[in-house]
Amino acid sequence: MELNQISLILWRRRLASIAVIALAIGAAVAVKIGSRSSPTGAATVQVLVDSPDSALADLLQEPEPLASRAAVLAQVMTSESVLERIGSFAKVPASKITAQGPYSGAGQTLDVVTPSAARANQLLGEKAPYRLTLVPQLNEPVVTATVQGPNVVAAARLASAVFPAVQTYLNQLEQQTGTPPAHRVTLRQLGPPQAGTVNAGSGTVASAAAGIGLALLGFLLILLVEGRQQRMRALGELAFAAHSSGDFAAHSNDVPSTSTGPDPATARPSGSNGA
Repeated sequence: MELNQISLILWRRRLASIAVIALAIGAAVAVKIGSRSSPTGAATVQVLVDSPDSALADLLQEPEPLASRAAVLAQVMTSESVLERIGSFAKVPASKITAQGPYSGAGQTLDVVTPSAARANQLLGEKAPYRLTLVPQLNEPVVTATVQGPNVVAAARLASAVFPAVQTYLNQLEQQTGTPPAHRVTLRQLGPPQAGTVNAGSGTVASAAAGIGLALLGFLLILLVEGRQQRMRALGELAFAAHSSGDFAAHSNDVPSTSTGPDPATARPSGSNGA
């Protein structure tokens, strides 16, 4: 089908074409609005799990036990108690923050299939505007915290609150248990949070794809319906023509012949010479 024919069909079916365009625009707007609810800011911060004498700087101290401690700490950092402290430092309600693993190294045994009840809570948490992911580095006493937030500033603010919140939690825990100062875990933040923008153009691309895709699908449906109707009309015309030809042939056979032959009264018998 040529472009001129397609344009002519869409013009004849302009009401349906306008409806398709309106639906495509509505779908594009809906996708665009939905994409705005997704986090667009991201920030990353790393926390070193160390000893008071710094195992990182002392060659006589082995860092492997601290790597195991980092894996355990990463799990603790997803608890409600720590999240409340993080939210308090960032001035964000804890109900708007969700945290998850995965874990590696010594914490790899925690990576099991999530039960259905816990998975339901995770799905509800995915709607939270702040998402915190904690990953302990393999064989290293470092926990990497990645934050997704409504924007870059919000994500950076929440990432900046991770270290002081965890440090406050550990200090309170060590005081309650009476841990000697020489045996206490020391946390060190490895530089300021690194923040940036994610999903900057994904909403526009997704909305454009949704609108164009729905418009093409609607126009294709109009063309298919029009083509089917044209075939039905052509078949109907052929059937009508065949039926008309059959009726004309049958009618012509029923009409008596009007040709005149020789008059029997005046016709001479064959072979007579006449008087």
